[in-house]
Amino acid sequence: MTDGNGFVFIDHRGEICPSGFLPIPVGDIRHMTLAEAYRQTDLFRRLRRPELLKGRCGRCEFREICGGSRSRAFGLTGDAFETDAWCSYEPLARPGLVLQELR
Repeated sequence: MTDGNGFVFIDHRGEICPSGFLPIPVGDIRHMTLAEAYRQTDLFRRLRRPELLKGRCGRCEFREICGGSRSRAFGLTGDAFETDAWCSYEPLARPGLVLQELR
């Protein structure tokens, strides 16, 4: 569970965001349902696609279960899909490796 993937936030103005720490509004709760915002908006749909992650997070074999902090990536770079700069893990060298292959 991470920003926009199993998690949603409604601020005090009614704006729907992926997280309280990822203040990118996708709509207003007074004009759309929470289900519509979560299931149908572009940002929420993209946040549930780990293959769109960039840098180390995009190469990481744990991206399906971790995904890094999208809030921290946004706060540090302005791009929610960039690498989580505070993560110290260095992904294995094989591009495209996913956790299932490690078992």
